[in-house]
This record gives sequence, C-alpha cells and structure tokens, in this order.
Amino acid sequence: MTQASIVFSPLQAGVPAAGGALDVLVRVQAPDRPADLNLPHSPKRLALVVDRSGSMAGQPLDEALRCVQHIANHLAPQDALALVVYDDKVDTLLPLQPMHSTEVVTQAIAGVQAGGMTNLHGGWLAGAQQLEGSAAQALAQTVSRVILLSDGQANHGETDLSAIEAQCRNEDLMIGMARAGGGQNYYGQTAADLYDSFAEELALLQALYGRQIGLKLLPAPGVMVEMLSPATQQSDGSWRMTDLAWGAEAWVAVRLHLSPSAAGSPRDLLAASVSGTALDGTPWQAHGPVLQLPALDAAALQALPKDDLAHNRLEELAFAKASEQLRQVAKDGDHAATKRALDALQKRFGQHPWLSAKIAQLRHLADEDTVLMAKEVRYSMMRMSSRLASKSEMAYADDETHVSESIMPSFLRKKVSEGKGKARD
Repeated sequence: MTQASIVFSPLQAGVPAAGGALDVLVRVQAPDRPADLNLPHSPKRLALVVDRSGSMAGQPLDEALRCVQHIANHLAPQDALALVVYDDKVDTLLPLQPMHSTEVVTQAIAGVQAGGMTNLHGGWLAGAQQLEGSAAQALAQTVSRVILLSDGQANHGETDLSAIEAQCRNEDLMIGMARAGGGQNYYGQTAADLYDSFAEELALLQALYGRQIGLKLLPAPGVMVEMLSPATQQSDGSWRMTDLAWGAEAWVAVRLHLSPSAAGSPRDLLAASVSGTALDGTPWQAHGPVLQLPALDAAALQALPKDDLAHNRLEELAFAKASEQLRQVAKDGDHAATKRALDALQKRFGQHPWLSAKIAQLRHLADEDTVLMAKEVRYSMMRMSSRLASKSEMAYADDETHVSESIMPSFLRKKVSEGKGKARD
C-alpha cells in the first residue's frame, strides 16, 4: 500500500534569530488513488438513527427517511445496516444485518410516524450498541459509523452534553456528536438540504484511505509546540486527526515558540510522524523530513513573503475562533450586537474571499432568523477548524456547493453556507 506523507507549510520560509514564533501547517496527505488499483470492497457497518419526535413531523421526517433509503440503495451485500428510530421511546426496526435487499429497509420505514419527546442519547446509544461486540472486533477491516439524524433538541433521557460526548469517544463514530468521536458534522437549513449531507458522508465513506489517524510532533531543542487547531491529544501523545480520503489531506496548524539562535544559520525546528489503519485493518506509519529554516534578522524576515496556503488556513482558524462571540450574541437575540460582531468580522477577514462570502451569507440570515444564523456559525466554525482538503487546493472563487463530483468530491467543497445542499436529482 502506498504510504501517506507529511508536508510542512510554514507561514514564512525563515525564523526570527532573536527568538519568537512561527506558525506552520502540518499536512498529512494520502496518495492519489491509482486508476488501475483494484481494492477489495471495504465492508461498512452503519447504524442509522432517526429522530421521529414531534418536532420532526412532516417534511423533516419525510426527508430523513428518504436519506435512509438512499444510503441503503448504495450499500453492497457485504455491508451491514441497522435502523433505530426514537422519540421518548427507542425502537430498533432493523438489527444489524447484511444488506442483501433494500426491500427490508423500505418496509421498515413505511410505518414510521412522528410523535413524542426526544430521547436523543437513548437513540444514539441503541445505534452504537448495534455496532459493538465480538463481530466488530473480528472485522478490523470494516468501517463503522453511527449516523444520527435529529433536530438536536434532546429533552428526554440523558441531556447533559458532556455526558453524551464522553460516550462518543470510540470508533463507532456519529455525525451529530462527531467532534467527540472524530467524525464529520452536518446540518440542513431545511429538511431538503439534509439529503446532500447524507450523500456527502456516503461519498467520504466510499473514498476512505485510512482511519484512526494519529500525528506525533517532535520539536527540536529550543522549540516549543502550541497546537492552534482544535485537535484532541491522545494518551500516547499523538494528536487525533480526521479520517483520510484518497487524494486528500488532513491538517493541523501549530505555533512554534523559538529560543534565539545565530542569524544566518540553518535551524532544525520540527519533525513529525503519522500512524493510521488501512481499510483492510493493516496498521501503517510514515515519517516526515525535519523542518529546517534559516534564522534571519528582523529586516530579512520582514522582507519574506507569506505562504498563501498557510496564510489562508490560519485565517480560517482565526475566523472560527473569532466567530464564537457572534454565535453567542445571535443566540441571545441581540440584533445590535450581532450587527457589530458581523462588522468586526468583515473588517478583520474581508480580504479572504471565502470568509467574506460567508460573512455576507450570515448577514442575510441575521435579517431573517438569528437562531438559524447561530447554527450556521457553529457549523462553519467546525468546517473551518477541521476540514479535509485537496492536496492541490485551488484558491476560492465561488460557492462550490454544486460542483460536480467528477471535478471535486463533495467532502472537499468550500461552501458559502454549510446548511445548504445540492438539490436532489
């Protein structure tokens, strides 16, 4: 199997001789999938968990069930699927079983009706339990996912967020609580927008190169590493990264704090290694070259240009952090403070085309629905902080929501609005 590689992209190609800091992207890149590579089908084990509470009545539940059928239609006989529905009561309509026929799914969802309160945690837990047990341990090559579709309003059973997140930190990843489990996050502004999110997750599952990705950072003497990305450090000291797709890269941004060194001399800064698991269950490791840059005086350093890719992604991280205040005042319903926060973001990030487009969309939402705007801010923050990217990422020019899959996989798109999806065919 062709191994992943590590690429360092420093903000500038030099470090301050007097000591100081340098921001660096650490990029873990999967190889391009060879056109003639005939990989065996990697079995998927999916537990689809659907909220049928009263707040989902009508189009939201109808669209959710269409998404369930869509996923079932795209599974192979080697794949397995479970279906759980919940309100204040949790029902397992289909225990985990091979996907020999989609008709069983069609029949199972035919009688689902909305009603009752929302035991979100109980529904998720029932889905996770379908993926547990000795069978899961024996199938290291499988990809397991809990896919939770809900309006997110837990009002029955376990409702404490920290308690729910604590149970999500395992390989049975889920969408609704993905940050705790290392998976993806999606939402739809309307019920119809949800379909695109399910299609995007399915496309990602079908394109996976590796999972359980852990990055170890090894600073040189006189260097301290500060993690800028919202990555989770694991018990072995490695940083948990998102699953990796063919032809894509996962990345984090770090700040290197440097002691003084002699001007004009090269300086070792950082080494890194990455480990992961191939879809056939085989573990792999890769090591990157040591990042070495010249130590420069202040004038020479100031004359260096900034790396465009590093600058843009660092701006995205800064935008995500700066957006927290906007999200809070929008949730509070303070329209004047919301406008001031949007003005501040425009002043700070208006030169970044993608961020400027997002701010314009947020202004539009602020005039219509501040609750929806707060949700859009939250998901934009997540996307900016931990998105998969193309190894040869192009500069943003326009909303990529409707870009063809043959040109760009859906999970690599840069969207103006995270809650708007491509129309269903």
